[in-house]
Amino acid sequence: MLQSNCCQNPPFMRDFQSKKVYCKTHFTGLIEDRVQKTINRYNLLKREDHIGLGYSGGKDSTVLLDVLSKLIERFPQCTLTAITIDEGIKGYRDDCLEITQKITQKYQIPHVILSFKHIYGATLDQIIEKSLTMKHAMSACAICGILRRRALNYAARQVNATKIATAHNLDDEAQSILMNLVRGDFSKFIRLTRAPVQKFGSLLPRIRPFVRVTEPEIVQYAYAKELEYHSFPCPYASSAMRNDIRTFLSEMEKKRPSTLQNVVNLHDSLTQHVPKVTNLDPPFLCQKCGEVSTHEVCPVCLLLDNLGFENPLEK
Repeated sequence: MLQSNCCQNPPFMRDFQSKKVYCKTHFTGLIEDRVQKTINRYNLLKREDHIGLGYSGGKDSTVLLDVLSKLIERFPQCTLTAITIDEGIKGYRDDCLEITQKITQKYQIPHVILSFKHIYGATLDQIIEKSLTMKHAMSACAICGILRRRALNYAARQVNATKIATAHNLDDEAQSILMNLVRGDFSKFIRLTRAPVQKFGSLLPRIRPFVRVTEPEIVQYAYAKELEYHSFPCPYASSAMRNDIRTFLSEMEKKRPSTLQNVVNLHDSLTQHVPKVTNLDPPFLCQKCGEVSTHEVCPVCLLLDNLGFENPLEK
């Protein structure tokens, strides 16, 4: 029978890094300490930061809300606002919104909800339905990713946030690295750094405090703290390429523990050899909405225009 290495309390979870067995109390403390070390290692936060937390109501973002609400108590000048993006997914997002409102009230954290319908003039369901009639239809996750990134950045600017925090974990980070390799996208491979980078004035730096915490550890943390969260998967998630990469890395991690950590460590080492360029002049300002873009028309406006939606973003 397993025995706790930390104290006399009943064993709860084995740490994948140290291989030690922890009780509930020491396990949750271990995760909080690892997040703090990640923040220090990558200089994720400054004392006067206003963090806009992308909060979906799922397990990852709920645990991040719990952890950050504790950590920022050490920095009285640091503030936190939860931002929920309502994509407009029938039968899915409504339940999420109820949970996000309930939990943010419990933690007494300001909460902002921004819908696709408000900013784009259509729900994700409507946009995806229209996209299926096109000859070269994009995947639902690709469409959502383009629109969510813009919406989250827009909402964060509205509340005067200085950084956007997302709950991407170690599994997600390793998957993103490998996806960029599989696609042969060297530019994205290099840009995916753990440290926050202010590339352009209107694009807020993004931080991922969970990049050294695995998904199973997040699940166990939520269980140990008895956190309530929305547990149903997005109905569009099965179409993502990420699922194939997730399956592969999950099997590798089972057979060869520390695979995920090794992928991220290698990426850290490689990106240290690439010159860090910040505060770049944007190559373009979108002709339609004025946002920074790598092309004359940004991906959001191009997507809406190609699908024939009236574009509320146009200047």
